[in-house]
Amino acid sequence: MALVFLVCLVASPDTCREERLSFAFDPISNLGCMMGAQSRMAEWTNTHPGWRVARWKCIPEGVEEIRTI
Repeated sequence: MALVFLVCLVASPDTCREERLSFAFDPISNLGCMMGAQSRMAEWTNTHPGWRVARWKCIPEGVEEIRTI
């Protein structure tokens, strides 16, 4: 599973990008991904000040199209 999330600049909310955190080395279910998502995104935002998470979802590893988050 992979955690995919859309992040936007706080100072420029129209400036957004997609980020992906892989659980490839820690195989988990979709439910496990969803349960661990908040802490993983919190870690990411702590190291990327000025960005906020707008949307997120868990998808199977290897799926590339994520524009529907």
